Amino acid sequence: MKKIIPGYAIIPLILIIVLNTFTYMVTPVFTNSMYHHDWSNAIDDAIPLLPIFVIPYILAYVQWGVGYIAIARVDKEHCYNFYIGEMIAKAIVCICFIVIPCTLVRPEIVGDGFLSQAMRYLYAIDKPINLFPSIHCLESWVCFRGAMYTRYSMTYKVIMGISTLLVFLSTVFTKQHVVIDMVGAVAVFEFGLFVAKQIRGKLKG
Repeated sequence: MKKIIPGYAIIPLILIIVLNTFTYMVTPVFTNSMYHHDWSNAIDDAIPLLPIFVIPYILAYVQWGVGYIAIARVDKEHCYNFYIGEMIAKAIVCICFIVIPCTLVRPEIVGDGFLSQAMRYLYAIDKPINLFPSIHCLESWVCFRGAMYTRYSMTYKVIMGISTLLVFLSTVFTKQHVVIDMVGAVAVFEFGLFVAKQIRGKLKG
């Protein structure tokens, strides 16, 4: 394991996974009986359902695995800044899920092809809740921002950038999220990263 993930990154990474699981799986317990806001607008209504985007939506998990390991492997400073920033952002997401639960109206899936079946499966296992900010977009944005700071090649940076763009697009073209969910994801991580750097800077100072 330590040949892939540095020892200093293992516990923080486990904490991230635990916090992510709690945020996604446990928060609905508190919001099941609450009113859920629908923040879709005219722009969201104009965005069509494109089942082909279920592919990058699912492949996002591969990007996250690669991206988070790459962040950890740069150095301890880089790893802790981003991992702590992510945990701060995820805590904010958790609060948002509980305080302002959101939902949306999904379109009917037509057709019996592979992509249509994949969309039906996605809708079946992922209820239209826990939307703002988008965890999908947040995790991919972390990977993109981490790549921009690293010593990795330009090829890696471009791949991570394109992957992040596709994931962002996939959240709206699969009708899993609305535009404001993407904006919120970027905002909470940038805030989390800023706070993490400030805290670590003061601790070192």
